[in-house]
Amino acid sequence: MKLATTPQSKEQSKKSNTYIKYEKLLLQIEQQKQFKLNLQEGLKKAYHKIEQEILPIQQELQTLLREFMIRLDTLATEIGVGKLNKEYLETYMAEELEILLDTFGHQDVVLSNLYQKYAGVSLDDLATDEDALEIAKSISELLGVEVDVKELLKKGQQGFFEEFREKFAGQINNKDFIDTEDSEISSNKPAGKKTTSETDQIAKDARSIYMRLVKKFHPDLEPNQVLKDHKTEIIKEVTKAYQENDFLSLLKLQITHLDDDDANVASIADDMVKRYIKLLQKQLDELNASIHETHFTNGNEIADFIDKNGKFSPQKFSARRRNLEKQISAIRSSLTSSAKKPKGWFKEQMSMIKDTVMQNMMNDMFADMFDHFN
Repeated sequence: MKLATTPQSKEQSKKSNTYIKYEKLLLQIEQQKQFKLNLQEGLKKAYHKIEQEILPIQQELQTLLREFMIRLDTLATEIGVGKLNKEYLETYMAEELEILLDTFGHQDVVLSNLYQKYAGVSLDDLATDEDALEIAKSISELLGVEVDVKELLKKGQQGFFEEFREKFAGQINNKDFIDTEDSEISSNKPAGKKTTSETDQIAKDARSIYMRLVKKFHPDLEPNQVLKDHKTEIIKEVTKAYQENDFLSLLKLQITHLDDDDANVASIADDMVKRYIKLLQKQLDELNASIHETHFTNGNEIADFIDKNGKFSPQKFSARRRNLEKQISAIRSSLTSSAKKPKGWFKEQMSMIKDTVMQNMMNDMFADMFDHFN
């Protein structure tokens, strides 16, 4: 006895590896589309929370770090350091001051002079440095404005970006954040940029499927009324999908209603799917690139608070805030100790500075070795 095969089980049994790949690709596109929608809302929340809560704490931390570096220099001058310790101190101070100058800029004369003292580099020297020029170029491309290197150095990268904070806020809150191309993405219709030949080929494929199904299931050719009604419903589905340019539904209808021995038709359908997969892969790549750009051009500070689903993470935000508050508490305590026991404090700091510099040197050495082997 032969059991009846439902349309769903019949369709499932006829799915080729190509078609399975096709459906998987469609699912990935839908997931990434949802991720980008989540990301839009997540960035808005993160931006607002950073503005209200993180930035004031960071500013306080940076001010304390500035005071810390000045205190180190003062005691190094008053107490003095040996030749070996001097090398460690110069390396440490140069690196830390460079980071601080990204916040305060060389318009902070005290920090600028300290940097020249320990790094042996002036503002004019930095203005011609290849790394500084490359950074300025990258920022120019990001902001869409011409960036003067010396102006950037004077204001500091953070200060420079502050001028464009409203622009970033506008980008994040822009209602058109999801590109029109992306909004066309669905489980039924292809989006992305298509060439004329690609569009024409899809239209031909759709027409071919439509004509094949109409020919096979035209109700006027069926004398049995029950089968005629069944075929009428199939033709309604086929016509609707064709009129709406719903290529995926046409493919599903073709696969569902293929004859078991219709190998030639199955092969043709597989070829159509392969062509369509190329377009969908291109679409997915473009969507992923758009997500990456949106995610990270708003700054790692914001990106750090986005979870794996593109949503704002309160847990990550709270952890970041607690970490900043702990750093502030530690620096305040350290500065208090420097006033009470300056010599002991400075000796302790020099020991930690030496360890830090040596560790950084080891990390750089291993990184160079790794790059060499790769």
